[in-house]
Order: sequence, then C-alpha cells, then structure tokens
Amino acid sequence: MLLGKDSIIALVSLTIQNTALAILLKFTFRDGAKCYASSTAVLCTELLKLCLCLLAVTQKSASHVTITISQIGEQKALFLPALLYVMQSNLLFFASKRLPSVVYIVCTQTKIITSAGFSRMFFGTNLKGSQYVSLLHLILGIVLVQAQDIDFRANNEAGDSVAGFLAVMLASLTSGLAGVVLEKLYKDPGVSSGFEHTVWTRNVQLSLISIPFALSGVYMQAREQVIAGNFFDGYDHMVWSVIILQATGGIIIAFVLKFTSAIMKCIAISVSICCCAIYSVWTKDLLVTVRLVSGILLVNASVVAFSLAEAKIPASGKVLSRRPNAMKV
Repeated sequence: MLLGKDSIIALVSLTIQNTALAILLKFTFRDGAKCYASSTAVLCTELLKLCLCLLAVTQKSASHVTITISQIGEQKALFLPALLYVMQSNLLFFASKRLPSVVYIVCTQTKIITSAGFSRMFFGTNLKGSQYVSLLHLILGIVLVQAQDIDFRANNEAGDSVAGFLAVMLASLTSGLAGVVLEKLYKDPGVSSGFEHTVWTRNVQLSLISIPFALSGVYMQAREQVIAGNFFDGYDHMVWSVIILQATGGIIIAFVLKFTSAIMKCIAISVSICCCAIYSVWTKDLLVTVRLVSGILLVNASVVAFSLAEAKIPASGKVLSRRPNAMKV
C-alpha cells in the first residue's frame, strides 16, 4: 500500500521525535551542563501541551473549551492515568540520566509487555501464539542490550545502569496500566455525556488533571529552588527542546494512527532505535558487539511482529480497538 503525503510526514515526524528525544534527554545531563530539576520540566511539558491543545480546541469552537473544562468533574477516572503519566515522565528523566540513548529507548519497549498484561487483566484479551513468541523475543533482546551496557560500564557505573533499567521497568508498568485504564474508560458510552471528544479535548482534560500532580512533584523535588526564584535554574536550549518534544510526542502519534496504523508506528519507532544505536556507538556509549546487534534486531523484529498479529478477543469480551486517539505514550 502506497503511503500518502500526510502519512509520510507523520511517520518521519515520529521517527525524528523519538530519536531526538532519546538523544537530547541524555544530552541534558552531559558533563558541564548545569543541573536542573526534572520535575519542573515535567510541569512545563504539561503546561505547554495544555496550551497547544487549548489552541486547537479554540480554533474549532470556543464553546468546546467551556464544555471540555466543565466536564472535568465528571472524569474522576482520569485522575489515575493522569497521576501515572506524571510518575512515568519523572521516572524516564531519572532513567535517561543513567542509560545510553539506545539502551533507554530499547528498554522503553517493555511497555508492550505491560500493556498486554493489563489488557488481559481488564479486557480478557487473548494473544495469538505468535504474539507470545514475540514478547519472549522482546524480553530476550532487552536483556541482551542491557547486559551489554552493564558489561561496558565500570563497577560504580553499573549500579547506575541497573537503577536506570529498574526506573524504565517501573515507567513501563505505569504506562501500560494508564493506557489500558484510559481504553476501558473511553469504551464507556456514558463518559462523554453526549459530547464527542477529540484528541485535543481529551488532552486538555488530562493535562488539567496532571498539572496538580506535576506541581506536587516540583514541591517534593525542588521546592527550595522554586522558593528562591530559580524555577528555571539549569534550563538551556537542550532542556527546552526536550520539553517541546515531550509535549508534541503524543500529538504526533495521534496523527500517525490517524493517517497510517499502529504497525507503521512501530516501524517508525524501530527506525528510531537503530538511529539511537548508531549515535550511542558513535559517541562511544556502547561498543559494537554481536550481543548488542542481536539484541537490537530482536527488539525491532519483536515490536513489528507483535503489531502485525492482531489480538484475538474472546466471544464474551468486548472488541478491543487501539488505544483511543493515542493521547499519551
């Protein structure tokens, strides 16, 4: 099937966004860079995302903004995924500081495993045998890449690598649970109260609910810095670039799913993994070995193969659609 212009633009944008985010996030912690509070970056990301989505909703109709905000009180179930996504963002900043770019982006693919597990728990979703095989290969690939990173580090750095890996695993748990909770929530016809939500309106609601949680993170991590009037202490063009990429990531994925498919999304992510691998080798973060190459190839093949095989739904269960509007990742 030939891809249209919109599809190509969306896929290229996603590949660039994924690659640039993994690399720049690591680069914000480079030697010589002034330290910044990651919790303030998470808050800025939510504020920027809110502004972008509000602007989009306003362009359609000013009344949509009023309705969207007024319905937040009815969306109590959104509080859990909003909290989980804020936790996920903070964990990913922690992990990125301790892992090479390619190890970081490879490990984030464990969200496929957690999403499958929670989907089974909430929806009774059955996977095909080929998908279980893909998940096993995915785990093996991640283990190979992570083991390569630990072997490459000195003893003191290996501890940081393990901490970063555990942070990514926890972030994947929060991502998988939040995504499935949202999917279950949006399948309830009574949620929207007759108002048809879009990518933009749902992101407005999620951001408005997420902001208080993000503020709590700032209070716990950087309250003294904020009180001293140094909220943006350590911010440079790299940090601002990460904030912009984080804020636009979910929106880009929404358009990828609109113009192409989840399979093409996974292919774009696989390309970005390869790009990060080239970067990590070039910067001497990792050495090229058979184990590293095998792990990356296994992860890429597993992600694509898992997406190619559609989930089999039991007759008594609801039909699973893709995550609604792909609002968060």
